[in-house]
Amino acid sequence: MLRNSVREFPAVAPLPSRPHEAPILAASGIDQRFIVKGRTTTVFDAFDFAVEEGSFVSIVGPSGCGKSTLLKLMAGLESASGGEILFKGKRVDQPPKGVIYVFQQYNKSIFPWRTVLENVGFGLEHQDGLSRASRREQCQEYIRLVGLEGYESYYPSQLSGGMQQRVAIARALVCKPDVLMMDEPFSAVDALTRATLQQLVLKIWQSLPVTVVFVTHDVDEAVYLSSRVVSLGRAPAHIVDDVRIALPYPRDAVRTRSDARYIAARERLLSRILAAETACPVDAKPERAEQPA
Repeated sequence: MLRNSVREFPAVAPLPSRPHEAPILAASGIDQRFIVKGRTTTVFDAFDFAVEEGSFVSIVGPSGCGKSTLLKLMAGLESASGGEILFKGKRVDQPPKGVIYVFQQYNKSIFPWRTVLENVGFGLEHQDGLSRASRREQCQEYIRLVGLEGYESYYPSQLSGGMQQRVAIARALVCKPDVLMMDEPFSAVDALTRATLQQLVLKIWQSLPVTVVFVTHDVDEAVYLSSRVVSLGRAPAHIVDDVRIALPYPRDAVRTRSDARYIAARERLLSRILAAETACPVDAKPERAEQPA
């Protein structure tokens, strides 16, 4: 069970109709430890966390609290020291089919020698029963969805950073995942591009049957995008706040951010993160073999 109660912000319009019967992803009793120069650093200690199917969950918290580590554990990209991760009720020991991870460094995750069309089609190359024409048709569908129609023959070096991130998103979506995991996907783009990509991700989430788990340092971004925001405390990480953002969709970049409920959620989350930062000075942070972001 979560250690903190979930606060509701009343909606003025209904949220999208989504199934919420059971968690699609669950972490139970997770331990994660690193040993550095004979000293053990604990990132998670008996940590529990669950993600409802169809939800958009953002994870925020101070730098180094384990946000990205949690995402990698749930995606099967890293192994926990103890506890278990379940995806659709089955234990995760490796990256499960149905979970796709979009990395922060998009320019390193797409192939520079492949065109947009070839990059997007990479995940379909080894799927049995798909003809070349069918693969191309599916790729075109998701290229259109992310707004890159007309750029199919371009190489990554010929695209802006925001367009490269769209390629990475389309490549993830063409595999039709149940869960899309995104690790600070917009941190390296300018403010205007970031706002455009935020709207794109919301459009994707509202139009496709996909659960999104989103890591960000930006509390404003988390509140704006999400149906739920989970705030982690410093390592060993624990849930210090769990807030349901029951603002209506579709969300508007101007009107939503001026809503009193948006402002209240932002202030609540941000104040707790800043309090945690103040309580742990920079020079008191433990040394780590790996910095979980």
